[in-house]
Amino acid sequence: MFAYLEHFITSFSLLVPLPLFAFFATGLEELIPPIPSPSIMIIAGSFALAQHYSIWGMVGLCLLGITGKTLGAWLVYFIFDKFENILSSKFGKFIGVKPGDIEAFGARLGHGVKDYFLLIFLRAVPVFPSTILTVGGGLLKIPLKLFLVSTIVGSMFRSTLYFYMGYMGTSVTASIIKNTNNIESTIQIIIVLLLVIFLGYLYYKRRKANLS
Repeated sequence: MFAYLEHFITSFSLLVPLPLFAFFATGLEELIPPIPSPSIMIIAGSFALAQHYSIWGMVGLCLLGITGKTLGAWLVYFIFDKFENILSSKFGKFIGVKPGDIEAFGARLGHGVKDYFLLIFLRAVPVFPSTILTVGGGLLKIPLKLFLVSTIVGSMFRSTLYFYMGYMGTSVTASIIKNTNNIESTIQIIIVLLLVIFLGYLYYKRRKANLS
């Protein structure tokens, strides 16, 4: 599947101007999580080298990539923000979560520098799946300001790093993409499993309390 998506991204990059590719492909990356996250800005960097972009042109490409990624992330955040309302109202009773509990938890975040620093750091780390942060931000209803600031600043570091790798045309780029994708996928699986175990534990405690 990853090979097919990489082929799709490469074909898309050949069909549209590079600025449009940097903007729209990074947005698709957030909307379609299986798309390999390093590939887009690495391709943009290698194409910028081939097309002899100036330094300011490359800065513009990076900004377009960051903007596209942020807009895509915001859309996913909005969808899962609304989805949480359905989950908490329909299924929250099974684990002892009432409507408004999750929103109250998310409202506690974003009032200190530590919250911003942590989310920016996680966004900037290449191997940490940004999808987890985006979906989790919507489900937990973290303040929109915290979400947007951490997404923009964190993506600035990550996207610029990938762009630079593509521009340098390093021979180990393909290996880095593969390893990064494997690590991201592994982290996603681990986090999902931990979440399922945690929800199962809450359901067990809730059921035990009802029987006693």
